[in-house]
Amino acid sequence: MNLNIKRTLLGCVVLAATATLMGCVTSYKPFGVAGGYKDRQIDDQTLHVEFSGNGYTSRDTVHKYFMYRCAELTQQHGFRYFMVIPTALSGAIPATGTLVRSGGFDRTQMRKVHGYVPIIIYSGGNTGVRYFSDSADIRMFNDDAVITTKVAGWDAAEVVEQLGPFVHSTGRTAADVPKAWVFEPGHPKVRAEDLLPSAPKNSTGSGV
Repeated sequence: MNLNIKRTLLGCVVLAATATLMGCVTSYKPFGVAGGYKDRQIDDQTLHVEFSGNGYTSRDTVHKYFMYRCAELTQQHGFRYFMVIPTALSGAIPATGTLVRSGGFDRTQMRKVHGYVPIIIYSGGNTGVRYFSDSADIRMFNDDAVITTKVAGWDAAEVVEQLGPFVHSTGRTAADVPKAWVFEPGHPKVRAEDLLPSAPKNSTGSGV
């Protein structure tokens, strides 16, 4: 077999392997050619977390993997809760107000959020394929955190427990992200959805 034929066969094998790899939904793993998670530490309570999917991975799957990674890291760092914070308060830009402190930290890192996590959509060149990626800074804290304004966050143990079956089955087992908690100075935490206005008990629009 001459050298050109060998090179052609090798190229076919590589292309086939790449097609097989890229034809699968991104699994929960460190970042690689088909996507995955990556993170870096900003300070003892603050991390930057990202999860990127390939062209076969839905926005919902990327978001759930991202949330699971945030919760997993929160537990690994010895904290119970996490919340998404604006990049301006992650250390790159000086913060202007003290919102949550814990473990002796005086750096101001948190502001009120509404459970929003940004999703970045980027195009696959001329292929028309869309790729989804979650990227945000998170602040981790415990029950002894000094809360000076109302903030929303997630219980890491709840997220890990609820999303675990989804993550470990690569999306084959259905699961939803737990609802966020709201933390307010001098009050026990409550579910964020419990603070939403409800419909009036007696409806006047039914004609009754």
